Amino acid sequence: MKLLSLALLCASVARGINAQDLSSRPLKSNLVPGAYMVELSSAPTKRSADVHDDFLNELDKRASGKFVTRKKYNSPIFNGIAIQLHTPADLVDLASIPNVVAVRPIVVYSAPEPINLHVLQGPNDPAIIADGLSTHIMTGVDKVHAQGISGKGIKVGIIDSGVDYLHPNLGGGFGAGFKIAGGTDLVGDDYTGLNDPVPDADPRDTCGGHGTHVAGIVAASGPNEFNVTGVAPDASIYAYRIFGCEGGVADDVLVDGLLRAYNDGMDIITMSLGVGSGFSTTTPAVVASRIAESGTVLTIAAGNDGDGGSFFFSSPATGEGIIAVGSVENVAPQQPTILVDNVDRDPLPYFVISWPNPQGQPLVVPEDVHYPIYAISSDPFVEDAACEPLPDDTPDLSGYAVVLRGATKCDYLDQYDNVADKGAQIVILYNSTEWLLFGFFLTVNLWNDEDGIFLVNEFNKGTNLTITFPQHGGTIQFPNAVNGGLMSSFSSYGPSNDVLFKPSISTPGGNITSTWLTNDGSFAVLSGTSMATPFAAGAAALVMQAKGKGAAKNMRTILQSTAASVPFSKAAGALPQTLAQQGAGLINVFEALKSTTEVSPGELLLNDTANWKGLHAITIKNTGKKVQTYTLSHIPAGTTVTIPSGQHGITPWPVPLVEAPASIHFSQTRVTVLPGLSAVVLATITPPKSADSKTWPILSGWINIRGSAGDNVKVSYMGVGASMKDAQTLTTGPPANIYYVPNDGGVPAMIPNERGTLHAQRGPRNYTLDNPPVFAFVQGIATHRLVFDLIAPDSPIKSTIPNPLDSVPAPSNPVKRAWSWWWPGLFPPKNSGSFDKVATLGRAYEFEDLTRNAISRGAAVVYTIDFPIEFANGTAVPFGQYKLLVRSLRVTGNPSNEADYDVYVSEQVGLVESL
Repeated sequence: MKLLSLALLCASVARGINAQDLSSRPLKSNLVPGAYMVELSSAPTKRSADVHDDFLNELDKRASGKFVTRKKYNSPIFNGIAIQLHTPADLVDLASIPNVVAVRPIVVYSAPEPINLHVLQGPNDPAIIADGLSTHIMTGVDKVHAQGISGKGIKVGIIDSGVDYLHPNLGGGFGAGFKIAGGTDLVGDDYTGLNDPVPDADPRDTCGGHGTHVAGIVAASGPNEFNVTGVAPDASIYAYRIFGCEGGVADDVLVDGLLRAYNDGMDIITMSLGVGSGFSTTTPAVVASRIAESGTVLTIAAGNDGDGGSFFFSSPATGEGIIAVGSVENVAPQQPTILVDNVDRDPLPYFVISWPNPQGQPLVVPEDVHYPIYAISSDPFVEDAACEPLPDDTPDLSGYAVVLRGATKCDYLDQYDNVADKGAQIVILYNSTEWLLFGFFLTVNLWNDEDGIFLVNEFNKGTNLTITFPQHGGTIQFPNAVNGGLMSSFSSYGPSNDVLFKPSISTPGGNITSTWLTNDGSFAVLSGTSMATPFAAGAAALVMQAKGKGAAKNMRTILQSTAASVPFSKAAGALPQTLAQQGAGLINVFEALKSTTEVSPGELLLNDTANWKGLHAITIKNTGKKVQTYTLSHIPAGTTVTIPSGQHGITPWPVPLVEAPASIHFSQTRVTVLPGLSAVVLATITPPKSADSKTWPILSGWINIRGSAGDNVKVSYMGVGASMKDAQTLTTGPPANIYYVPNDGGVPAMIPNERGTLHAQRGPRNYTLDNPPVFAFVQGIATHRLVFDLIAPDSPIKSTIPNPLDSVPAPSNPVKRAWSWWWPGLFPPKNSGSFDKVATLGRAYEFEDLTRNAISRGAAVVYTIDFPIEFANGTAVPFGQYKLLVRSLRVTGNPSNEADYDVYVSEQVGLVESL
């Protein structure tokens, strides 16, 4: 068995920070070693009525005593078996066993990690919103509640950490007659995702809290002292616990939870978990898609990887038919404050902009330290503070909180370099538009410029003013004029790697107050798509109560067609945010129930230009009692610059937008429809000529349909204005100025295993078997197939992508290397065609559906893999001279066609007995 390792190199985008300053952090594998999900056909064979028995009998012949059965599944949704091999080396050709439909490795999904967490201290905690229903007002839920619609009679299954059902606002009990009406614990407290679950019948959440918070968003009862009411307070909740107190959950348990909820007859299933893969072929995504197709509503989190940019969507939300949910910032969030000592002044609200301090949380410093302040300029209105080196008589600033006005006459990096030269470690900015900074000291930005002016004036007076940064409580409600109502920066971008419309919709997910563990405060404020997702589930419950359970089949379209557009920014005339982050927009449940117009489909998939589907039929149905004349128009969103010009890597957050919309021609722009009848309008969508196809522009927007009776509904569309197969998948050089491998030209590169160094091999070099080199590469774009073979050094095979070492001098300052954990791969059957006609010495590694490298909360990811000393079949690689042939299938490429692969041929590597 060959193993792939992933190394995470943290990079700073700050000017003046060079390679040798980079820190490193390992990225653990998210696979269970030797564990596989095997999907089986459902038809009985001649020898047995059970394909599970047939499979196990055949596997026993091939690998007797080398495997155990983790779980059997016998469902019309998924028929299969989970297998655990004793060691990865025991991998057999599972795919060739009769009745096997698919074989996939078992993935471990980390427990959800909200962007911030603030446990409320009591009813007088400043974090409590006077009207706790601001998110309900944003989405029309308050108006629906006023009509007496509360989700009564709807069953919602929550697959999460369980629910603390003893919470008085969650019913205070478990079972028939209680709000938490059912469910089960599939894992037990000690389950981590890598050990055996110990299930029991009690799904109470006593250590996680996440599932309890989710349950409150869906169905908490109010009123209460914290003004918390769920979106569907009368819905019945069923809790399926899949997380222990630590760790994550493996595929086999997650699939079991999905099937349990389905078999228990849930009307709605919600999951706030996932991993940023971008593929819709993972086992949970496939199972969730089938459940959705059966008529059950599934809401699944888009993910919190917005900083990774486009095409980094979370699975299983990538599945078809699923309502994938993005997050919008609350218009009235909670913000931490600075407390001022020795002067009468209200707390100063701020937000942290230095990564990786969690958004919405206090600056992480000791709360008992009283910091004196130091103003860089005595003029609080100066426009060039710290634009030049500070005077020699400036004191050591390491013990101060430095007050600095954002400059307009120089770059903020100049300011930061100059205060850093004097030892600054904590900086308080005001009059600054900075939102997120990497690689610097601890930095906060004041919400009110007046507070910054106050601090400077007090410093000028010589007041003995000190400040503290409370770590518990101490937050206040503050109108969010910066990004309230905009997409949360953490909300993941779609589309999926196969250009499915992702996300579907967005709901409030920033700074959400809800129930928490009764042994830990009972209420908390959290942020994340984890919070947005149950909000969507609650909204679906309201719609189902009002329209009937038959509305489940069209739920996604109902919510999409009545959603509101979210702009890119607060600036006047700002473009609508790309639908690759907002989906169809921010839902409005009141409009969804009020509308007497239905449209189908709710979303149009355009594909890429090589597979363009531009002609679409849109059905408009008048469900009202009056004749309506509908007027159709086009509302384009901003077009993304997915790949920067001249680069290979994908742009991270914030993904830039340009005004280069698609064009739409309608067969008719006005149509009259009688009550109860429908009309069909054809829409022809054409990609723009003004968009640079090399930047992989994501085109998106809405077809707006306005009725004469006041209805206004939309049909959303998304596609890529380029042939995706034209984009290079293996990055060469430092991609998009984000990934950074040493100053010797970047990646791909063969790297000698020399302690304390990281530099590229140049020319032939020999190695012993106990110290082979490492191959480093960046998968700039995800691939369905990545193959490594050994070839002879005189092989005529040439690289089809540039070699970054060809034109770059050797490095003078090598940098430290970062190592990682292991990731085993699968070996799918060979394809016939030109690919397999390439002459090689043997297969070393092969991987399917490899996700791209991406920024993840500020850290650049680079893959590394050991130069093979064994072939994939387990035989030893003989001593000799070799090159590593790397082939990465381009998006939409044919796996059997050699021309559809990016090809890279490494430097010559010799395996010798001794040096």
